[in-house]
Amino acid sequence: MSLYPFIDVTVNGKPVSGLFYDRLVSATIHDAPGQEADNCSFRFDDADSGVPIPNKGAEIFVSFGFKDGFGSATSQKMGRFTYEKTSVEGGDGGEFLTISGRSADMRSDMKEQYSEHFEDKTVGDIVGELAKRHKYDAKVDDDLASIKIPYIARYERGTADFLTHLADRFGALFSPKGGKFVFVRRGILAPVTISKFDCEGWSFDIEPRPLYGKVEAGWYDRTKNQVLFESAATGLDGSTKRIRRVLPTKEEAAAAAKSEGQRLGRATGSGSLTLAGRPDIMADAPIATQDFRAECNGLWRCAGVDHTYDETYMTTVEIEAPEEGKT
Repeated sequence: MSLYPFIDVTVNGKPVSGLFYDRLVSATIHDAPGQEADNCSFRFDDADSGVPIPNKGAEIFVSFGFKDGFGSATSQKMGRFTYEKTSVEGGDGGEFLTISGRSADMRSDMKEQYSEHFEDKTVGDIVGELAKRHKYDAKVDDDLASIKIPYIARYERGTADFLTHLADRFGALFSPKGGKFVFVRRGILAPVTISKFDCEGWSFDIEPRPLYGKVEAGWYDRTKNQVLFESAATGLDGSTKRIRRVLPTKEEAAAAAKSEGQRLGRATGSGSLTLAGRPDIMADAPIATQDFRAECNGLWRCAGVDHTYDETYMTTVEIEAPEEGKT
C-alpha cells in the first residue's frame, strides 16, 4: 500500500489557508532533549510577497502524518509552538520567507536569572514550588520526589537551567512539556529499533578518548569536620576522576558521582541516522541499531530529532553513546 506524507497546521486554533500549503517549500520540527526548546521552521516561496506573517505571540500547532491511496490517514502531534520571527531572503534562486517558532512550553520567564536558596526541601518540593510559580503543573518520579536536600542555592540562574542542574545531580531529566515541569529518571522511554536497511544515510563516530573507570565526589561531614568521598564505577577502563565541588551531603555526592559517570559514558560516541518519516521517535529515547558493523550496533541515546517535510517526509536522528559508553 502506497503512503503519502502530509502536514497539518493551525494558527491560533484555526486551520491555515490553502495558500500556506501551495507556497510551502519545507517544514522542519526539531525535537530537542531535556530543557532545550523544541522549534519549528516553515520555508515558503514568496515571489509575490503573498505569504501572510503571523501576529506576535501566535500559537502554531503542527501534525505530520501519512495518507494511503484510499483516503485513510494517521498523524502524530509534533508540537505546540509560539511564533518567534520571520526571515526574508532572495537572489537568483528566487524569493523566500521563513517563519520560525519555539516550543510554547519554554517561555522566556523560565530563562530570567534569579537568586534564592532552598533548605530542608525534597526534590518534589522544589520542582513543585517552581512549577507553581510559573503556572505549570509538576510531574516528578516518586523515587526522585522524596529525596531530601538540606540546602541548595540558585545564584543568577534561570529556572530551566537550575532544574536541569538539579536533574543532572541525580541522573534525571528535566523538561517543560505539555504544560508540566517533567522531572524523571533517564531511560523511561521504550527503545526504538532502527536497522541499516531502514536508513537512507548514516554516520557514526566512536571516540577512543582517555576514559575514567571511576568518579569520586566529596561531601562535607560536619560531625568529623572533614571531606569524605563517594564513588561510582563508570563501567569503562581508566583512572579516577574527582569532581571539584564539595557537596553538602553523602547522598548528593553519591548522586553527583553517578551522574558524572553516566555523562562520561555518553561522550564516547555519536552519530546520525536519516530515514523515512518516523514521527514516533522522540528526543532522549533509547535507539537500538542493528545490521550495521559491530561497533555501531547496539544501544544509543537519541540526542535530538529533525522531522523535515518537503516533497517527502524524512527524519534525522542525532545519537550519542549510552551511559555505559561505547568502546
